[in-house]
Amino acid sequence: MNFFCNFTFLIAAVHSAAIFLCAENGALVTYVYGKTEVIKKNEDNSSKIINLANSTRIKTNDWICTGKGSRTQLKLGNFIYRLGSMSVVNLSASNDITLHSGSLLFCSSEKTHLVIRSIDSNATFMGSGTIIIETTENGGFKFIPIEGRGIITTSKGDSKEITGGRMMLIMSNPSYFGDAYDIDLMLMIKTSGLLNAFPDPLPSFGRISLAIYTQELKLKGKYNALIGDAPTKDNLQMWQFGPSEDENNKGFFNKIFKRN
Repeated sequence: MNFFCNFTFLIAAVHSAAIFLCAENGALVTYVYGKTEVIKKNEDNSSKIINLANSTRIKTNDWICTGKGSRTQLKLGNFIYRLGSMSVVNLSASNDITLHSGSLLFCSSEKTHLVIRSIDSNATFMGSGTIIIETTENGGFKFIPIEGRGIITTSKGDSKEITGGRMMLIMSNPSYFGDAYDIDLMLMIKTSGLLNAFPDPLPSFGRISLAIYTQELKLKGKYNALIGDAPTKDNLQMWQFGPSEDENNKGFFNKIFKRN
């Protein structure tokens, strides 16, 4: 029994040390499209701005800024981060994200403890999955699980289990949950550059396909709102849309692989 406990402790310690070393080395840039810059802080607290290139290591106090129409992918241990256009983000640790503006995708098949911050709000996610985070005008953010399992907890202490395709709004400080909406995952796959505008598919592609299939069976097209921004804490922009008749007649795998 003592041997088993000691062995388990050793494995946990090695895993924690590996994560720590990855964080110390910084995230590795694996893809850059367009213009992305890094604001670096020097030891004397002065700053300099440099252009980001592939194979660059990002330090924990660096701020990454993507230009219009640009996108970037980083890898930190087993975690993948993708930044969308006009995004400003700091990865202060392997499990701590500050998204000042724009959008970010997080992907991990391993259960992790992830702290997410925006200008005005913060929450903690415990779990794994493929998740899109997008800031809103009111200082909060949208938490959009494409697929995954876990619990998200606001700084106010409220918790919710996540569901693929079920978007939640996180707002104010201390943070609380706004309304939740079912979004069309198939539409997200087609329109989100964080999902479809990178050269290599995400390692979670199979789980994403399963999440889309599950949503199709459960909701059968019973979502007809596209979520926009949230300019205030009491105002959420929504646009109506409807699938075309041809789209409705396509099978699931024809849709996902864009077959006619």
